[in-house]
Amino acid sequence: MPSKKLGTHLEWHGNRIRVVVRVPPSMVARVGRTKLKQTLTTTDPLEAEREKVDVIRRLRGSLTGARADVVKSSVVMEALELKRLRDAGELGMSEGYGEEGEDTEAAALSIHVDAVEQRHGAAAAETFAAVALGLQTPLSALLERMFTEKAGLSIGYRDDIKRALGRLEAWCERTRTPKTIEAITQRVAGRFIHEQFIEPGVATKTANKDLSALRSYWRWLAKRHGTKENPWLQQSLEAPKQRREEASAKKRPFTDDEVRTLLKGIRTEREREFSRVSALSGLRLEEVAGLRVRDCADGCLRVTDAKTPSGLRTIPSHPALASIITKRSKGKAPEAYLFHDLEEQREGSKRDRSAPVSQAFTRERRRLGVDERASEAQRQSNVDFHSWRRWFVRKAVEGLERGAKGYTPWTIANVVGHKVEDGTLDGIKLPLGMTMGVYAGAASLDAMKACVEAVKLPAGA
Repeated sequence: MPSKKLGTHLEWHGNRIRVVVRVPPSMVARVGRTKLKQTLTTTDPLEAEREKVDVIRRLRGSLTGARADVVKSSVVMEALELKRLRDAGELGMSEGYGEEGEDTEAAALSIHVDAVEQRHGAAAAETFAAVALGLQTPLSALLERMFTEKAGLSIGYRDDIKRALGRLEAWCERTRTPKTIEAITQRVAGRFIHEQFIEPGVATKTANKDLSALRSYWRWLAKRHGTKENPWLQQSLEAPKQRREEASAKKRPFTDDEVRTLLKGIRTEREREFSRVSALSGLRLEEVAGLRVRDCADGCLRVTDAKTPSGLRTIPSHPALASIITKRSKGKAPEAYLFHDLEEQREGSKRDRSAPVSQAFTRERRRLGVDERASEAQRQSNVDFHSWRRWFVRKAVEGLERGAKGYTPWTIANVVGHKVEDGTLDGIKLPLGMTMGVYAGAASLDAMKACVEAVKLPAGA
């Protein structure tokens, strides 16, 4: 647990800092929880003090303005439906109503606006008219429509888009910029990027994550809402170029010495076994956690739930994993998890079964001194659990460099579930993407067996 003391409304959550706002007792039943929490991107207490202001305002606004938000949302949704009818030429007065020669579309709109004003007041009516006429669309108004259409988006990525839009809305509030889609031109987006990311010195990776999320939302708006300009195109920030040799902040594989240190020094059996499976298969952390007994039969490992279509695969199991698989399969039904000693996360959580392993492994890795950062300001280490997967790829590549037979670089991509067409391996673009990724198909089990068995743990591990 970090030792630095935090200010009000802040608490440590592992090695991260999060904002906490208490829910008034009278609203707990409606909100469904006693506290609202949001994790910040920084681990620096001073920076957290600055970041928390907008977050607290947003969280409190979701409480104190709950009813107003519901009213505004319903008004906006009603206006968007009216706009759809208007665009389709279906908005007008019923036959027999209205004066002869009267613009029935305008008359129908006027009736709707008057009705909104009577129910919710003049401000709501003004918003309704502007949305219905296509003059204003609140920034987040269409977000749930996008999520409904793109049902396959992960909970984590949905949260990324919401967080990025929240920062944009907070900036609009501070700068008195209209919080509408139409107001965000390329010039306004440039101001936002400069004031939100460049001036405060936000890490390039963090800034680009937000910009990518905004770009994705605007891309969908262009397709479904007719938004003509995507102001976030070509707006990514470039990392400062190194002018001299200095420590790198790039993720990397473990070294062989680190592999020995970890596999000999990790005190918990589950984390040791997770590490061995990933190191000798190239499976991601969550893929190991998702293995069931039936997925580990017949000398193979089957990944049936993956981040991408390329990740769905069957690969030969490394001979050195036989004892772990036999022990953990004994007496279990085929549908039982190989690593049964992991709790299911609550429905709707973006944490999966592997989260406890990730946290325990990180604690052990740090305790054993396996850590690397380019500077004290770097939030994440260059090595993490994913470094087992990187180590597997590196060792498979080294096998080819030493003259190993029976597999190719494209085989390695198939084994680890990377896309071959337009894909990369160990930072190098794979050639013949269309030929090898589309026409040649996946590598044979024999080729994948040669690839897997070319990877061996270092002596003493």
